[in-house]
Amino acid sequence: MMKHILFYIAFSSLFFACTNKLDIKPDQSKTVPETIADFQALLDNTEQMNVNIPSFGEAGSDNYYIVDSRYNALTQASERNAYIWGQNIFPANSLALDWGGNYTRVNYCNLVLEGLGGMTDEIVSPEYRNAKGSALFFRAFSFYTLVEEFSKPYDSATAASDPGIPLRLSSDIQRLYQRASIQETYDQIIGDLTAAVELLPDITEYKTRPCKASVFALLARVFLTLKDYGKALEYASLSLAIYNDLLDYNQVDGNGTLSFQPLNNDVLLHATLSTTGLLRINSTYVDSLLYKEYDDNDLRKSLFFRQGANGFTFKGSYSGDIFAQFGGIAVDEIYLIRAECYARKGDIERSMDDINTLLKTRWKAGTYENMTAIDQTEVLKKVLMERRKELIFRGLRWTDLRRLNKDARFAKTITRVVNGTIYQLAPNDPRYVYPIPDDEIRLSGIQQNDR
Repeated sequence: MMKHILFYIAFSSLFFACTNKLDIKPDQSKTVPETIADFQALLDNTEQMNVNIPSFGEAGSDNYYIVDSRYNALTQASERNAYIWGQNIFPANSLALDWGGNYTRVNYCNLVLEGLGGMTDEIVSPEYRNAKGSALFFRAFSFYTLVEEFSKPYDSATAASDPGIPLRLSSDIQRLYQRASIQETYDQIIGDLTAAVELLPDITEYKTRPCKASVFALLARVFLTLKDYGKALEYASLSLAIYNDLLDYNQVDGNGTLSFQPLNNDVLLHATLSTTGLLRINSTYVDSLLYKEYDDNDLRKSLFFRQGANGFTFKGSYSGDIFAQFGGIAVDEIYLIRAECYARKGDIERSMDDINTLLKTRWKAGTYENMTAIDQTEVLKKVLMERRKELIFRGLRWTDLRRLNKDARFAKTITRVVNGTIYQLAPNDPRYVYPIPDDEIRLSGIQQNDR
């Protein structure tokens, strides 16, 4: 095991090196882990654990566009292909961070879980429980974001046979894993999170570490994806019962390059998306129809967007990083999950209560009037629109499109125009599943996705 640890740390440091501006926790990633403190230090390596949440789903979504000159200037063919939902997204010898960065995090978690598994006397200590719970959380988080980009949308009728992702549960880097089913993948995710919630504290001092509130929040996100609205509602409520503070946008100074500080009141767990030239803040333009949905008294209109040469660019990330968008978990998302679940239950009053609680913190003080709705369809439409407006560029839109395309009321065809050519992505198109990187197919022989 020690050889695996030394090799893997050296390999991942070389292959997945990146810059993290948040000096929050000690970086002791080069320490050979033997004690609980060593294992916690592995998990506290923010340059591996809190980065590279898959971004190509967001890059394939309908929140933005780039102009022809920017498209033509993209240096990576994979990015040009991703923008038009083409082939060859992750060619051989490319740095496929959406895949590799997440399996790096998974392997860190497996190293920790195996190391902790050999201990007996310390298992009741808070330090042991925190390390084990954190490893389970981050592994589940990685598996979830991977399955949402590299597997079909969840369908209860076919999930037992549809291919999911390889569920690496060992740190042995030479062991080959075939693709589990989508059902097995989600069962593993839910199992890891259910175990983690029993181990972690309600809230943590460091927002780069998971806690009970963020585990409940991720469970709510997972069950929303599975369309199990009862459980999503339950877990969203459990999360909000622990932590429900919202950042008052009236207190935000939006004059900087980015409007928001990282680790602000909204943030439950800090993480960032993998970097891609498609989502750069100075050359990615927000969809013009979406921009028009923001009221003039809505502070998000000025805090999220800046006038650029060809439209409005986005400056509203919670990442604190001009090169990577926020990909973590925030309390505003949990209010929106609960509001949607209430709407789907037909509980209009409670759904609107959650929306109004959120929006009061987003509008200019004294200008907001409570939103109302008269029936289930109207409230659901309003909630989903607010979800899109609030959670823009957080890596969530792709999953929303995938799940909402199953409902004719919300299905959408996305259109791009590049150099005079029209490209479209129809609802439920096979291209809503990204191809697995060519290097992975070559090395492991696992089944490739159809495009």
